[in-house]
Amino acid sequence: MLNDIVAFINNILWGNGQVLIYMLLICGIWFTIRLGGVQIKHFGHMFSLLKGSTSSNKEGISSFQALCTSLSARVGTGNLAGVAVAISLG
Repeated sequence: MLNDIVAFINNILWGNGQVLIYMLLICGIWFTIRLGGVQIKHFGHMFSLLKGSTSSNKEGISSFQALCTSLSARVGTGNLAGVAVAISLG
């Protein structure tokens, strides 16, 4: 029964129409317009913040350390969830 449900949802999202790809593209374009292209506008500023913040002070951690911690938490959680779903589906 679970396999049938997953196959049905998979067919809707990734089937002939590939609805999920179009939804992701539309959402990406909408957010780019709505936020004023912040991911393009501040691209250089992002790297300058990361490049100049490798030293930490006594009060906390650097921006680069915070970025690495955040990325490791997101990637690790996604990896665990993906493995759990794969094992449950067989």
